[in-house]
This record gives sequence, C-alpha cells and structure tokens, in this order.
Amino acid sequence: MKKILIVFVALFIINFGCKKIDENNGGGICACSPTKYPDLTLVVKNAAGDDLLNSVVTGAYTKDQIQLFSKNASGVVKQISFYLRPPFYYGNSKFKYNQLYSEEIVALSKVSGNTLYLKLGSAEPLELNLTVGNFKVEKLLIDKKEAAVDNATLSAYLTVFYLTL
Repeated sequence: MKKILIVFVALFIINFGCKKIDENNGGGICACSPTKYPDLTLVVKNAAGDDLLNSVVTGAYTKDQIQLFSKNASGVVKQISFYLRPPFYYGNSKFKYNQLYSEEIVALSKVSGNTLYLKLGSAEPLELNLTVGNFKVEKLLIDKKEAAVDNATLSAYLTVFYLTL
C-alpha cells in the first residue's frame, strides 16, 4: 500500500512540477516541451513579379543589405534576427519565391511602444505593424498599407505576405 501511495504522490508532484503558464492560451503546458511562436514570412518582389531576394535577379537584396529592427519610444534600436529561406516544395505544390523569415519579430511586436522597421538597401526604412491572433500573423501593414497575403494552396499551412516595390 505504501508503494502505491508513493507512486501517486510522485506522479502528482511531477504533474504539477512540469507545468508552466502559457499566457497566450491561459493554460499550462509541459515545461519540457518547446513553444512555437508565430512567425513572419515575407516575399519581396518588384512590380514585374521578380523575386528581389533571389541573387540572380537584377536589383535583388542580399541578407547583408537587409535590416530588420525595432525602435522603442526612447529611440533604442534592437536588431531582429531573420534569415532568407529559399523556394520550397510542399507535396506537389512549389512556392517559387525566396522569403524573409523571422520568429523573433512577432514577440517584439507585442512589446508596447515598439515600432518595427524593414530597411532594404539604401532606401528609407519601411514601418511594419503586425496583427497577431490564433498563433499566426493575421495582418501586416507596411507603411500603413495592408500587405497582400498568399491565397494559394500553401495558405492552409503557411501565411505568406507580399511586399511589392
């Protein structure tokens, strides 16, 4: 009987000891499992539809020519990590554009007083405003204009926004 009682007490302690509060869901999740934050996937193209993140396209931007950053009310600038993701296949569907991808940007967009910026080459920075809900970016405003969203077959799996220069 003591062994059964010890096992139940151990399971009880492990169950509550492994929980952490997830403010987004309002419930507990296992502290051992990672949480997935919403991400931002952005395609940059010109008016002709050419991929401006593809190095073979004239006028394309390299990772070194792109800055993604936040600036708070005090003017303190914080660089936001991102990478350029190449085109990919998902089943029989191909997504033909390179994408600017960042998970960190969504967390920083929630901090009050922060404004997010995207600087491409020597151009003036573009102001980014995100609307996040249901663990995904639902709307992206670039310089106060709503960015187009990809409505193709992959939209069920991935939300992709388009910036047309």
